[in-house]
Amino acid sequence: DTPMNSIMASQRQTISNKRLAPQPTIQEANVMWKKTIIRQIDFRQKLNQVFYFPQKPTEDWKNLVTVLYEGIQNGDITPYKVKDDDLDNMTDPLTVEEFEKEGKKTGESIWNDSLKDYVSEVTVFKDRMPNVTRLKVKEDWYFDRNLSQLLVRIIAIAPVIVEESNGELSESQPCWIPYDEQTRSVLAKAFVFNRNNGASRLTYDEIFQKRIFDSYIIKEENVYDRYISEYADGVDVLLESDRIKQSIMDFEQSLWQY
Repeated sequence: DTPMNSIMASQRQTISNKRLAPQPTIQEANVMWKKTIIRQIDFRQKLNQVFYFPQKPTEDWKNLVTVLYEGIQNGDITPYKVKDDDLDNMTDPLTVEEFEKEGKKTGESIWNDSLKDYVSEVTVFKDRMPNVTRLKVKEDWYFDRNLSQLLVRIIAIAPVIVEESNGELSESQPCWIPYDEQTRSVLAKAFVFNRNNGASRLTYDEIFQKRIFDSYIIKEENVYDRYISEYADGVDVLLESDRIKQSIMDFEQSLWQY
C-alpha cells in the first residue's frame, strides 16, 4: 500500500473500533428540574450541510439520511410509528416493510395512455430522501443536583420530508428514531466531512454529542401541547424560540450566588 492508502485504512479501522462516549447516568432522585423540548436542524444552514451532503455516497462519507435508511434496512436501527398525527411521541416499533409503507407518498392522478386510465403516482421513501432537509431532535434538559450541572440528553430524532405542492411547502414525518445505544452504534461508525481538517475524523454520533450543529427550538412542553408555530407567526416564531432557550440558561444562572 502507498502511505496515503495506509493512512486511510488506519483511519477506517480506528473508526470501526470506536466506543460510544458514555452518557451521564440519570438518577431520578437527583433531577430537581427538567424540561423537554423539540428543536429543528435545517440542513440548508451552512453548519448543517454536513448532514445533507454528499448526495451520492462515497467510500468514506454518506449523508445522515442514507446512514439512517441503511441502518433501518439492515435491522440495526428500529424506527417507531407516528400514530394519529401525534408527532411528539414514539409508539409502536416499525418493521422494515411497515417503515417503507409509512414513507410512501401517493401523488396526483395522471393519465396513463397504455392503461387508458388515471393512475396515482406513488413515491417510496428512498426516492424522497433528497427531500429530507430538516431533522427534529427531541431532548431533555435537566439539572442534576448531585453533579450541580445543567445537562442535556437527546431522546429521539426524526427525519422531516419537505416537499412543494401547488406552490406550497408541506412537511411529513415518517417516523421517530430513538437515540439509544442501538442507533448511536450505527452513527458512531459513519464519518462526517470536516471542512476544516480532513485529518480530524468526526462521526455523526460525535456531532450530536458535541452539539456541532445549528438549530432552533420549535416546541417546549406546555399545557396546551402546542408548537410555537401554532401561536406565533413570522419573526415572532424565532423570538419565542430564543426566549425558551434563554429561559433555560437563566434557570441555571439563578441557582448560583456570587
